[in-house]
Amino acid sequence: MVKKPVALDGLLNTESRPTDTGIPQRGATPLSAGNKPAPKKREGEKRLTLALDGETYRRLRMHAAATDQTHQDILETALAEYLNRANA
Repeated sequence: MVKKPVALDGLLNTESRPTDTGIPQRGATPLSAGNKPAPKKREGEKRLTLALDGETYRRLRMHAAATDQTHQDILETALAEYLNRANA
């Protein structure tokens, strides 16, 4: 017995644009004009992944918000101070 091929005609609408739901889609360009470009990598910069326990991360976030600093700025300053004290 031969199976009849499945026709997918009419399932895709190629005649019009998708309906705007107001929810940004992955890969879509945001409508706001104030898009920030990705930060430039500084010369000699190396990337590091850091795992923190929940309470330490919460404290970092709270301090960053209170002092209007980034996590990066806080951690770089703290690490530099530690390395200076350790004569490293």
